[in-house]
Amino acid sequence: MRRLAFIMIALFAILSCGNEENPIPNLRVYLNLDLTFEDRELKAIPSFKEYTVRDANTALGEAVGFGGVLVVHTMTDEYRAFDRACPFEANSAISVAVDDVVLYAVCPRCGTKYDIGFGTGAPSGASKHFLKQYNVIYSSNKLKVSN
Repeated sequence: MRRLAFIMIALFAILSCGNEENPIPNLRVYLNLDLTFEDRELKAIPSFKEYTVRDANTALGEAVGFGGVLVVHTMTDEYRAFDRACPFEANSAISVAVDDVVLYAVCPRCGTKYDIGFGTGAPSGASKHFLKQYNVIYSSNKLKVSN
């Protein structure tokens, strides 16, 4: 009986840990990026660009989520987009900063490093949550980022 109770408690603990939701709220994300002109720096491998408030010349209806959007052209030649807010801090004013070789985005407050070089957003440090990721569609030298 004790063994069964222990197994049930252990199983419950294991299963409940994996279901915790990312603390970054689901706010609207919608960006249209042009790799030919204004966003051409994203063509390099690796590269990144951060989007917070768009300038007056961009299309209406664009939105940048909770802490802004970080778009990355990864080492594996894929485009990925993440929310710039650190999930551990869950504060829109605390944004991750990309390192010099575009491998990690690092939270300035908790120190967690998130893999962006290979596009996973996986944490290494205090956070147990990945960076919140957004959908990216590449077509005809344009990127559409949305959730």
